[in-house]
Formats: sequence, structure tokens, C-alpha cells
Amino acid sequence: FMSKKIDIYKSRKKKLNIIEPKTFNEKLQWLKLYYFPYDKEVIQGADKYAVREYLEKKGYGNILVPLHGAWKKAADIDWDELPDRFVMKCNHGCAYNILCHDKNDIDKQKIEKQLTSWLKEDFGAFNIEVHYSQIKEKYIICEEYLGDCITDYKFFCFHGVPYCVYVSNDLIHDRQAQIGFFDLDGKKMPLRRDDYEDIAEAKFPTFFGEMKKIAEELSKPFPFVRVDFFIANDRYYFAELTFTPSACMMPFNPEKYDLVWGEMLDISKLERKHG
Repeated sequence: FMSKKIDIYKSRKKKLNIIEPKTFNEKLQWLKLYYFPYDKEVIQGADKYAVREYLEKKGYGNILVPLHGAWKKAADIDWDELPDRFVMKCNHGCAYNILCHDKNDIDKQKIEKQLTSWLKEDFGAFNIEVHYSQIKEKYIICEEYLGDCITDYKFFCFHGVPYCVYVSNDLIHDRQAQIGFFDLDGKKMPLRRDDYEDIAEAKFPTFFGEMKKIAEELSKPFPFVRVDFFIANDRYYFAELTFTPSACMMPFNPEKYDLVWGEMLDISKLERKHG
């Protein structure tokens, strides 16, 4: 990987210390270069199809979003068998999503062309997130459409311990989303991301403790992972495991939290698996 010039911080006018990483982003950069791509559980966890088996083995199959189908080729999709509303995605990266509100109004050929194009991409090459490149079995998966009012609860977990959660609304529309950081007691943290509108307060559901417990269990094998949940229709579903949030370029305001979080991530005892 080091044969490529790692200038991922250039937009922030910062140098990347990969030799002696200290901040959260720097340590994640180290992990994504030297550890994550060689850890089988990380690769499975990043795979949006294979991670379902990980949850099943942990006993949490009941919180998976119901699956309508999985195919290796877009041409194999049986559109007649699908419900009127659904979500399609590819398993080997992020933002490979198609939301269908009404099957009768979609251009199936256009969708198949888009899915075929995505399947050919190496998502891991875009921001050197090479664990995605290790996903060899690429699939199109189709899941139940959960509705238009979805809130995400994302637990940042360090060495199997949830530290905080960020709550987000309208992530489907990306930069229109609102995001707020909260401690595990529901108190707003003095931290924000300037690339999203801030959420000043959030309603924590009665099952928040259950999500926290599951996040802890799912995160145990990993030095760091963000465990994401959807909340829709008064219940929660597992969304995904995220190992390199914002491709390890997550902006912090105030910036000191980058170092504070870095101090919680101990990579000193991890084996460097490459280089």
C-alpha cells in the first residue's frame, strides 16, 4: 500500500503520522493498512452479506433486516418475485444503494446496468480501505424497505466497549443528514461534525440498553468498530459494522477529540500483519 502516495489528509492540510500514530484517525489509518485487510472477521464484518452469518452465529439473527434475495449477477434478479418496495445494495462497499418506493415505476434495465457497474468496482481502492478489496464473493442483496422515517444509532466501540453513540437522521440523502454525538446516558457531547447539520437533542428509545448490549457483544473481536443500527416502526434492526468511518478522515470539532479518541484505541499490542 505504501507504494501509493498517502495524501488522504491533504484536504485538511494535515500530515499523516503512520509511523507513530497518536490520533484516532491516524491509528485507524494504521489499522486499515496493516491489520484490517488481513483479519478474516473484519473482512466478514465489512461484507454486507456475510455479516448476516456473523450475527446469526452470535444469536442475533432476529434483528437482521429481512432478506428478499441475493444474486451474483443483476441478470439473475427475478423482479416478479420482489415486493413493490425494497432496498437493493451491493455487499462489497458503501453507498451502493437503490431504494425502490414502487416497483411499477422503476427502470429495471437501468438498475441492472447500475448494479453491474458497481459489482465491477473495487471499492477498497477509492480511499485505501483494503479490507473491502478482500471481499471476493460479490453479491447484490435485496432487503425489506423499512420506511421513510429511519433514525440511525451508531455505537463507537473500543476494544469491545461502547464509548458513545451518534444519532443520525436522513442519512439516505447523505449531506442533508443531521448528526449528533451523545454519551451512553443520552447526554449531548461537546463534539460535532461540521460536514453535517448538528442534532441538539435526541430521544433515546426504551430498547437503547438492548442495542448497547448487542453492540458490546458484536464488537468484542475488534480493536475498533462502529456498530450501526436502524430504528424504524418502533423497533431496531442491525445495519452494519463500520471499521473505517469516513475512510479514517473523520472531522472533529473541537479537534482535540481526535487525540482523546486515539488514546482509547491501543494498537501497541497488535501484530502488524503487513509490511
